[in-house]
Amino acid sequence: MSKMRWTAAVGALLVLASAAAAKAPSLDDLLRQPAVNWMALSPKGDYYAISVPMPDRVMVAVLRRSDLQVTARIDPGKDGRVDSIVWVEDERLFASWSFKSGQTAQPVSANMIYAINADGSGRRGFYGALVDPLVDKPGRVLVQSCVRMQRRQCLMRLQEVPAQGGGKTIDIVDGPVPDAMFMTDRIGAPRFAWAIDDDDVQTVYVRRDDAWVLVNDEAKSGLRVSPVGMDYALQAAYLWAERTDGPDVIERMDLATGSRRVVASHPRLSPHSIVRSLDGREPIGVRYGTGVPTVTFFDDTHPHAVLIRALEAEFPGQFARVVSSSRDGRSVVALVSSDREPGRFYSLESESGEMRAIMRSHSWLEPDALSATTPVEFAARDGLSLDGYLTRPAHVEGDAPLVVLVHGGPFGVQDAWGYDKEVQILAAQGYAVMQVNFRGSSGRGRGFERLGYREWGGAMQRDVTDATRWAQAQAGIDPARACIMGGSYGAYAALMGAAREPELYRCAIGFAGPYDLPTMFRWGDTQRSRWGRNRLADIIGTEPAELREASVTTHAARIRADLLLVQGARDPRVSPE
Repeated sequence: MSKMRWTAAVGALLVLASAAAAKAPSLDDLLRQPAVNWMALSPKGDYYAISVPMPDRVMVAVLRRSDLQVTARIDPGKDGRVDSIVWVEDERLFASWSFKSGQTAQPVSANMIYAINADGSGRRGFYGALVDPLVDKPGRVLVQSCVRMQRRQCLMRLQEVPAQGGGKTIDIVDGPVPDAMFMTDRIGAPRFAWAIDDDDVQTVYVRRDDAWVLVNDEAKSGLRVSPVGMDYALQAAYLWAERTDGPDVIERMDLATGSRRVVASHPRLSPHSIVRSLDGREPIGVRYGTGVPTVTFFDDTHPHAVLIRALEAEFPGQFARVVSSSRDGRSVVALVSSDREPGRFYSLESESGEMRAIMRSHSWLEPDALSATTPVEFAARDGLSLDGYLTRPAHVEGDAPLVVLVHGGPFGVQDAWGYDKEVQILAAQGYAVMQVNFRGSSGRGRGFERLGYREWGGAMQRDVTDATRWAQAQAGIDPARACIMGGSYGAYAALMGAAREPELYRCAIGFAGPYDLPTMFRWGDTQRSRWGRNRLADIIGTEPAELREASVTTHAARIRADLLLVQGARDPRVSPE
């Protein structure tokens, strides 16, 4: 496919940006729910299943591809949300969902599968989680189910069940440890199982000669290794592997011998994401980058690599990727997004190169009206290289006031390039926005993350301060007007920033922040499990004097900035106490 050809877009579902400068979007437009979250193409290519967010639920609609008419719906009811959609047959769809329970606003998994045919018939619900749709074995699917409780843990079993109901359930294999997850190969055979125990320790097993063989025990290696897929020839598996120092790598593991070798690595960054074959089965490459991700393929001659390269070439400066395809790979759904485009879905015919727009998630937002986000890199005061993102407001003349937006977590979380609703809301109001991946953030390996352990209020906070001062020195930024804000850990860092640097910030905004660290050991749901207590001990320590010194409450009298605190009265994680 040398060049992709365009046809007419689908009417009002696609709104292109105007060539003239557009005015800043309204708050209502930025807060408006997307028209679609996700799309999945049926194996034969006759239907789309789309995830549709509503004010009080997330539904699924099935559209006939030929005319985009709705043929079926899945409605989880008020306060329910469909989390995943998978075609298991040419006209059979599985969905899983979560729901709000009691007084909590955060949905919890229903651990349930809801099945429906493309025409709305054959509705069925059952417990379990889909592992493999077995698209080459019509009428059957693989699910994992809890078959026995063991001290608040589940013995998980992989089972083959009828997709339509009414048939026989076949037990395939039990997990090697409680709460195990399974991964199968392209013909549905179990290949890997893994779990994380109450001590936050991962174990990974490979299936060999009808037995589970240990591949990695984090308690001994100190590292996590996660299987991400198999090659099509069923001779090797691909593993996402941590390193003691440096970023994560991708390894290829020979299934016969167990030998492993690195097939993808970067001197500074962990992989952004795995690139897969069109059917989603085989890892064929890795994306890297702090801006638009770039792909490194394991084999540049792979036929799907050629198509993906051609797709990327059609959308320079944007993130273009395949999200679904027909069984034969001839029909593909592609998603294109960027810092100023939440998401555009396209239909692509891989043989002819014909491409047509299907729909946009936010057709009422014009990309030209939004503000560009620029990846940046700078050095902290101790010389550690940090990366982040600076967004200058598109509709401000002169120097703009600065908002430092601190991400939560803080571990296992990072800021990334792309459309960010919160950033665009601030930019539309005339603020420049600075985001920083301070030490402790994910994206650069376990060693970088551990640099943040027990550095709450210390080195992590100094990184945020250094990012603020770096941004204030840039062109177009007012050096005298800065605010800092965030949620969870970001809220802690916002208020601690105002306490540590009372002259630096004019305001601080915190949403659900843990401002008193000793309280985290007495209130909230983290300390209720052994895993949670161990996690707290690792990341913030247990010494009372050190916890008090690292608490915002200890230094509150130093705060001179205006404050806005937002807190849920029944927050189970960050208690109001």
